[in-house]
Amino acid sequence: MICLAVNFHVNAQKISYDYDVAGNRISRKVVTIPPPQSVKQHPPDSIAVDDMLAERTIRVYPNPTKGALGVEITSGEWDEDIQLILFSGQGVRLYHAKAHQGINPIDMTVYPEGWYILRVQAGEQRKEFKVVKN
Repeated sequence: MICLAVNFHVNAQKISYDYDVAGNRISRKVVTIPPPQSVKQHPPDSIAVDDMLAERTIRVYPNPTKGALGVEITSGEWDEDIQLILFSGQGVRLYHAKAHQGINPIDMTVYPEGWYILRVQAGEQRKEFKVVKN
């Protein structure tokens, strides 16, 4: 019997499906992913990168990260949607979410070590940050 496994991440849950050779789903597993705790305080050997996007202050930390990345957005008007988009070093889009004011955690534990590009975009304006995962 050959099984195919498919994983989806929904909010703070990982849903895994297993299929048999005929394509019939044979199991569904839901695992709750705890929220990243380390985004509240970044370790002293990492840095926080601050930048501005229009009137908004953006802080990305810790960098390098071991998996939990925080994107803190403060000040400015919230009249337009702000998007967070994470790309691999090869340009493949891995993560896309609407940002909110305050800390926006991104769980990078599922991605391999390497460098990534985080794009923070508000309309036509955007800032990009290089993020390193150890």
